[in-house]
Amino acid sequence: MAETKKIVSKIGRNETNITFPVILTGTIGAVLVSSSSFYIALKFGALPWPTIMVTLLSMMTLNLFKKANNKEITISHTIMSAGSMVAGGVAFTMPAYIILGGKLMDINQYQLLLTILGGSIAGAFLSYIFRTKLIEEEKLEFPIGEAAYNLVNSGKSAENIRYVAFGTLFSSIVAFFRDFSFTKGKAPIIPSLLSLKNGLFSFYVSPLLVGMGYVLGFVNTFVWFLGGAIVLFIGEPFAKMFKIADFPIMKNSFGMGFMIGIGIAIVLKIIFSNKMKKDTENKSIVAKLLILLVISIIVITFIYKLPIFLSLVLVLISILCTIIAGYSTGKTGVNPMEIYAIITILLISFLNKMLNGLNIGGIKFYTNLNTLILFMLACIITVACGLAGDILNDFKSGYKMKVKPSEQLFGELIGAIVSSFVITFLFFVFFKVYKTIGPVENTELIALQASIVATVINGIPFLGIFFIGLAAGLILSLLNLPVLTFGIGIYVPFYLTSTVFLGGLASFFGNRISKKSNSKLLLISNGLMSGEAIVGVILSVMAYIGLFIK
Repeated sequence: MAETKKIVSKIGRNETNITFPVILTGTIGAVLVSSSSFYIALKFGALPWPTIMVTLLSMMTLNLFKKANNKEITISHTIMSAGSMVAGGVAFTMPAYIILGGKLMDINQYQLLLTILGGSIAGAFLSYIFRTKLIEEEKLEFPIGEAAYNLVNSGKSAENIRYVAFGTLFSSIVAFFRDFSFTKGKAPIIPSLLSLKNGLFSFYVSPLLVGMGYVLGFVNTFVWFLGGAIVLFIGEPFAKMFKIADFPIMKNSFGMGFMIGIGIAIVLKIIFSNKMKKDTENKSIVAKLLILLVISIIVITFIYKLPIFLSLVLVLISILCTIIAGYSTGKTGVNPMEIYAIITILLISFLNKMLNGLNIGGIKFYTNLNTLILFMLACIITVACGLAGDILNDFKSGYKMKVKPSEQLFGELIGAIVSSFVITFLFFVFFKVYKTIGPVENTELIALQASIVATVINGIPFLGIFFIGLAAGLILSLLNLPVLTFGIGIYVPFYLTSTVFLGGLASFFGNRISKKSNSKLLLISNGLMSGEAIVGVILSVMAYIGLFIK
C-alpha cells in the first residue's frame, strides 16, 4: 500500500501541464497578440504589456475545454504574451532601414525570419539562465508578473474576483472612451492628456499606469518621479536660461548613458556578489553562457558573414542588455527596448569603422557590414531584450504558482517561434500597404522608436554627456542606491511619470490605512492594468482587420 502511494505521488509530480488545449489556446493567442501588437507599435509608437490581457483570455478559453488548473493557465498566457515583445523588437528597429531610404525588396525574407528567430531564442534562453538570480535571489518585484499571478489566484475567491472585475471594468471604460472616436475626424470623448492651468504638470489618462504605480509602491515611484522632476524643474529652466536648444537630445544622451552604467554595475554585481556562498551556481551560469556564446557566434558568423570578433561583441551586448532589461522590467515594469537597439548600433558601427580596412601584417581586415545588416543585428538584441522582459514577468507569476520553469521556457519558445513567422509575413505586407513612414505630417505609420533608432546611425550626440551619465549610473548603482527608476524618470516623458506616481501615492495611503484596504486596492490595481490592456489589443485588432475591408 505504501509503495502504491509512492508511485502515485511520483506520477503526480511528473505530470505535465503542457497539454493540447494549452498549446492550441496559446498558439492562437500568440498569432492574435503578435499581429495586433505589431500594428499598434508601428501606428501609435506604443507597446502595452499584454500579460494581464492574455492571462484573462487564457482563464476564459481553457475553461471552455475543461476546468483548467492555474498552472495550465500560467503556461498558456506565457505562450500568448511572447508575440507582443517579438513584434515590438522588430517594429522598433527594422523600419529604420526604410525610413533612411532603404528598399523593401533589398530585405531577404529568410534572413529576416532567421534574425527574428535568433533574437527570440536567445532572449528566452538568457532569461532562463538568469531567472533564479533575478527572481529568487534578488527578489525583484516584476509588477506585471505579480499582477498576473494575483489575477489567476483571485479565481479562487468570489470576493477577490469582484474587486478585480471592478478595476477591469473601470479601466476598460476609460481606455475605450479615450482611444476610440465615434465620429471620424473628431477626438475621443476622454482626452489622453490632462494639464494644470499653468501647463507645468501633465498627466496621461491611463488607469494601467496608475495600477502599475500602486503595485510598484511609493519608494520606487518617488525615485522615478524625482528623475523626471529634476529634468523638468532644473534641467529645462537652465537650458532656457543658457539658450541650449538641444537640451532634449542632451537629456536623452545622459539618460542612455545612465541606464547603460546601471547595466554594467548589475553585471559586475552578478559576477562578484555572493561569490563564496553561490560559487557552484555562478559556475553553472557561466557554463551555460559559454555554451550559448559558442553556438551564437557560429550562427551569427554564418548568417551575416561577420568576423568572429564582431559576432562575439554582439553576443556580449545581448547578455548585457538582457540583464538590464530584466532589472528594468523587474523594478519598474518598464522595458525601454529602443535603448538596446541604440547601444547595439553605436558599438557595432564604431567597431566596424575602426576595424574595416585595417591592415595587420599585410592582411587587410574587412567586416562586410552594411546598414541593413546593422539594423538586423540591432533587431536581434531588441527582440531578445523584449522577450526577456516578457518571460521574466511570466517566470515571476510561475514561481509563485510553482510552475516548472522548464515548462514555461518551452511555452515561451512556442509563442516566440510562431510569432516570428507571423511578424515576418506582416512586415512585408505592412510596408507594401503603407508608403508614408516616420513621425512626419499625415504619416500612415509613425514608427516612433524606429525613427529614434535611425537618428543614431552616425554616432552618439553629446558623447561627453553620455559618458558622464554612464559614470553616474555605474557609481550610484554600485553604491546600492535605488537609481534604476531614477534613470527611467530621466528618459520617459514626464506626463507618464506623473501618472505612475499617482499610483505610488495611492499605495502609500493604502498601506497607512490597513492591510485589508491595501489588499483590496491591490486587486483593483490588477484590474486597472488588465482593463486598459484588453481594450488596447481589441482596438488594435479592429484597426488591423480594417486594413483588409477598406
